Amino acid sequence: MEDKVNNKAKTETWVEPHRYLESNERPEVQEWLRGQAEKTEAYFQRIPVRDQLRKELTELFAHDDYGTPYGRCGRYFFFKRDAHQDMNVLYVQEGLSGTPRVLIDQNTLSGDKTTTLSSWSPSRDGKFMVYGLSKAGNDREELRVMHVATGNDLADLPIPAEGYPSFNTWNADGSGFWYTKHDPRAPLSEPKLHQRVYYHLLGSDPFGDEIVFGDDLKKEDIPSVGLSEDGHFLKATVWCQVNGLHCTKLFIKDMRKVGGNFILVLKKQPGSEFSTMTHRGQLYIRTNYNAPRWRIEVLDINEALQGRIHPTVLIPESDALVEEYDVVGNHLFVSFLHNVHTVIKQYDLNGTVVRELQLPGLGTAGGFSSEAEGNELFYSFSSFVVPPSIYRLDLTTGSSALFKKMDAGFDVRKIKTTQVWYRSKDGTTIPMFLIYKKGLAQNGNNPTLLYGYGGFDISLTPNFTSSIVPFIERDGIYAIANIRGGGEYGKEWHEAGMKTNKQNSFDDFAAAARWLIQAGYTRKERLAILGGSNGGLLTMTTITQNHDLVKAAIAQVPVTDMLRYHLFDGGVHWIPDYGNPDEPEMRKYLFGYSPYHNVRDGEKYPAVLIITSDNDDRVHPMHSYKMAARLQEANTSSNPILLRVELKAGHGGASAISKYVEQASDMWSFVFDQLGMIK
Repeated sequence: MEDKVNNKAKTETWVEPHRYLESNERPEVQEWLRGQAEKTEAYFQRIPVRDQLRKELTELFAHDDYGTPYGRCGRYFFFKRDAHQDMNVLYVQEGLSGTPRVLIDQNTLSGDKTTTLSSWSPSRDGKFMVYGLSKAGNDREELRVMHVATGNDLADLPIPAEGYPSFNTWNADGSGFWYTKHDPRAPLSEPKLHQRVYYHLLGSDPFGDEIVFGDDLKKEDIPSVGLSEDGHFLKATVWCQVNGLHCTKLFIKDMRKVGGNFILVLKKQPGSEFSTMTHRGQLYIRTNYNAPRWRIEVLDINEALQGRIHPTVLIPESDALVEEYDVVGNHLFVSFLHNVHTVIKQYDLNGTVVRELQLPGLGTAGGFSSEAEGNELFYSFSSFVVPPSIYRLDLTTGSSALFKKMDAGFDVRKIKTTQVWYRSKDGTTIPMFLIYKKGLAQNGNNPTLLYGYGGFDISLTPNFTSSIVPFIERDGIYAIANIRGGGEYGKEWHEAGMKTNKQNSFDDFAAAARWLIQAGYTRKERLAILGGSNGGLLTMTTITQNHDLVKAAIAQVPVTDMLRYHLFDGGVHWIPDYGNPDEPEMRKYLFGYSPYHNVRDGEKYPAVLIITSDNDDRVHPMHSYKMAARLQEANTSSNPILLRVELKAGHGGASAISKYVEQASDMWSFVFDQLGMIK
C-alpha cells in the first residue's frame, strides 16, 4: 500500500510514495518491518565472522565499570557495573571508604532489560532522591522519589511519563523540587513541546502541582530552573529561538521575598547562547556573545535584581574553547578544548590562574562533580588509548590522585593514534584522528572506517572505544573527521556547517574520504563511512552526492527527510541548525541535499546499513524507514540495502550490554563483509 502525497512548495514538486511509513502503528508498516527484519537477518546469518565478533565484543565489555561519584553531605552516589552484569547499578555509600549499598539495580527493572534508570538526583542533604524510569530507553520517563536510607519510594504518585517530565532542582531543605513537563492544556499531539516549570511538594498529589514559571512561553521554548546553594535565588533559564536563531534568556527570583516575581536579568541575543551557575551571591556566566570561543563573566545577583547589570569578564576568550566550568569554595575550574583535546586550569575567584592540572596525555577530560563548599573535585579522563579514569582532587592539599580506572580489555600499547590535517573543497583545513595498530603498513589497501558528525556544536574528542578493537586488530584504520558544524573551534566552526552552510559539512567529510585514499591509507573498495543521528544525515547525504566514493555506508538513527523533520517529536528544536522547511528559500536549499529526496532511480549505490530503534522519540524512525525503502527501490547495484530495527529502544539504541553487543556485532559483520575482511 502506498500513500502518494504531493509535497508542493514554490521551488519543487515531490511525489512521495512512502509517507505511510511515518506511522509505526499501521498494520502495513508492521508487515513491511517484518519483511525488512527477515531480509536483514538472512544477510547476517551468512556472515561467518558474526559469532566470532560477538564473542570478542562480549569479552571486551566483560570488565568492571565505574561512574564518577556524586557527593551529598557525606553520602556518595555512583554507578557501577560488574563484569558479569548487563546494566549499571546505582549505589550509595557513607563516606569514601564506606560499604556500597544498592539503590537501584537496572538489571532487575524489567525482564527484557529495556526499562532504564534514565536520570537521578539526590537532595542536597542526601536524604531523598528523584529518579526517572524510561520503559523503552527513550526520552519519555516517569519521575519517582526515593527515601535513600530505606531504599523505598515515597507514597507520592509517580509523575507520569506522558508529559515528558524532567527534573530541574531540589529545594534547599529537600522538602520538594522543581521540574518541567508538557502543559496539559496544550495539544497532546506535541508532547515534547509546550514545556512549563512546576513545583512538587513531597507528600502531595503531583496532579495538583501548579505552574510556577513559563506560562507565556512559546511552544518550542525550553525552560529550566536552578536554585542557588543558599536557597536565596531561583534562576530560570529559557533556551529559545528568534527568527530561526539560537538564543538564551535568564530570569531570577529572590526567594527571600514573599510573593516575589521572576525578573529578567540577561536578555536574549539572537545567535548567541549562555549557561550560568550561582555561587556566594554571584552569577557565573559562560557566553559566546561577541566571543565565538566563549568566555566566562561574573555578575553580582543583588545588583542585577536592582537593574544594575554590568558583568565583569573573568576568563576572557582565547584560542582555546571554553567547554565546562565549576566553582567550588574559593576555586574556579575551567576545561578548555585546544586543537580537539582538553586542558583543565584552576583559577581563584578573581580569575587569576593558579595552575594547570596535569592530565595523562592528550584526551578528553571534564565531567566535574563537586559540592559548592566542598573540599574535593572529581573529574574524568579518557583518550583513544586510555580507558575511562576518574580522578579526585583534594582541595585541602592540592593533590590529585587516580580514584578509579577501568580495564581496557586489551593491550592498549599496540594502538597508535595520529592527528592529521587535510584541506576541504573550499581550502579550509580540517583535523582528523587516525587510530590503528602500531607497525601497520600504509599500503593503500587497509580497510578503513571513517566516522563523522558535524552538527549542533558537538565536538568529537578523543575517547576510549572498545568496540573498534576487533577492527583495529585486523589491520583496520578508524578515522574521525572533525568537520564543520561541530563545536571543535567554537561558534564560527559551528555556524560554518549550519543552515545554508550545511554543504560545508558534507564537503569536509567527502574530502576526508578522498584524502585517506590519496594519502595511501586505503582505496574506495576498502573504505566505509559511519555516522549517527546528524551523523547519519552526513553519511546518507555523502552517498547521494557521491555514490561511487565509498564501498559501504552505515547510518545510525539518521535524519534523512529534511522537508518534514520539524513535524515529528522535538524536531522543531533543530531549526536553528538546519533551517525552517516552511520558509521557501530554506526549503529549496534543504530539498537540494535532503538524502531521501535525492536518491536517484537507476543509480548504483554502495552497500548501506541503516540502524534505528522503534521507540526513538528524538529522531523519529520514519527517517530510517523511508530512506531504506527509497534506496531499495532505486538501487541497481548488487550491494545490499539493509534496515536493522532495535525493538523497545530509544535514540541511544540498546541499553543492556548484551543487546548492544548484538547490535555492534551486526554492524561490524557488515563492515567486515563489505570491506573484504573475511578470510
